[in-house]
Amino acid sequence: MADSFDSNNDPFAAFGVDTSSQRAQMAQYALMQAANYMQNKKNDQAIASFKKALVMDPQNTTAYTYIGKIYQSQGKNSEAIKAFKEVVRIQSNPYVSDNSSNATSLVDAHINLGNAYLQDKQYAASEKEFKTAAKLDPTNPLPVYTLGLQYSNTDRLAEAETQFLKVKKISPRDGNVYYALGMLYNKQGRYDEAVDNIQKALTLKKKFPAANYELGVAYDGLGKTDDAKQQLSILKSSTDAGAYTYYQNLKTLLNKPGMIALDTKNSGGFSGLLGPNVPLWMLDPTMLTQPQSGRTFSIKISFNAAMDVSSVTNTQNWTISRANSVKGGYYNNTLPASAKEAALPPNPEMVVYDAVNHEATVIFRLNQNSAGNAVIDQSHVVFKFSGKDALGRVMDKTADEVDGFSVTPF
Repeated sequence: MADSFDSNNDPFAAFGVDTSSQRAQMAQYALMQAANYMQNKKNDQAIASFKKALVMDPQNTTAYTYIGKIYQSQGKNSEAIKAFKEVVRIQSNPYVSDNSSNATSLVDAHINLGNAYLQDKQYAASEKEFKTAAKLDPTNPLPVYTLGLQYSNTDRLAEAETQFLKVKKISPRDGNVYYALGMLYNKQGRYDEAVDNIQKALTLKKKFPAANYELGVAYDGLGKTDDAKQQLSILKSSTDAGAYTYYQNLKTLLNKPGMIALDTKNSGGFSGLLGPNVPLWMLDPTMLTQPQSGRTFSIKISFNAAMDVSSVTNTQNWTISRANSVKGGYYNNTLPASAKEAALPPNPEMVVYDAVNHEATVIFRLNQNSAGNAVIDQSHVVFKFSGKDALGRVMDKTADEVDGFSVTPF
């Protein structure tokens, strides 16, 4: 007589096997349904199907991972974090871990959770997850690279560089890391190093609009306008995704504000046409003949763009000096300044801005010396502006100064 407790003949055991198989099949069907919904951009239905799969297979990391990614794409960070935490929990426990061929690895689970925390701006939590993933797999460049990006975007620039240099050792043929280093060096004003790294990135990854943009930024920082414009041309002709946006951004950067002209017609006596050794009293015979006397003058400077009002009216953004360059000429035509030279104020007393005509009226004061015999070279008095325009762009370094000698700003 057969043993009634023989598991090989136990109908309940057989029923359990059949039920387990059926549940697995139903879970796979739900996953296939979810994938179809995702392909047709029906994300809410996809989530519902993934959750059905989890009812049948509670340890299915694929379902949790996709649920997390869909929530993340929808900006539902809290829900995404919960889903990714479940994957970490499952894969951290060898007794319940998902060992299926499509299962999310523990390393990827920590990376996904780190990305969700990062999107939610929980920087301490995301940092912890990326560090954990990097420790679990020191050969995986992704957590180290992403942590570097986090540091870079939160102004922890020295730490970002350390992370990117680690990635370069792990993946020396990956153009992305050289791009990241170049972008970081641009932020730090280390433009020579930025150029070297971004050029390397472009040799490793040919179609890389973001790198062309950063290379243009680096060249601009070095004052290599022609090289920067070459990158602008590359972006303009590119059909790669995102190239047009980078083209517009670089175009805005390179199309910097500049001075157009100097107008002294209504200055009150100050002229940009008169050269060296003009007696100061000639600017105003009624007010500048006596020792230590003084008066204010005003000149107008026009710009090619709308300027930031607070910037252009800040007198500390303006300087007044004696010309000492080829384009601006040389004060006293290079002859040494005599003891009688009128002192120039380092900054104007006031600046008034006409937003309609993009004109700044610069008001400054000149004083007679103690002997009453001061002289001045009006044509070589330089006015320089170092502020920003209404879009926050810095001045074009080739058009941020002007004097009476120069035909155009320099």
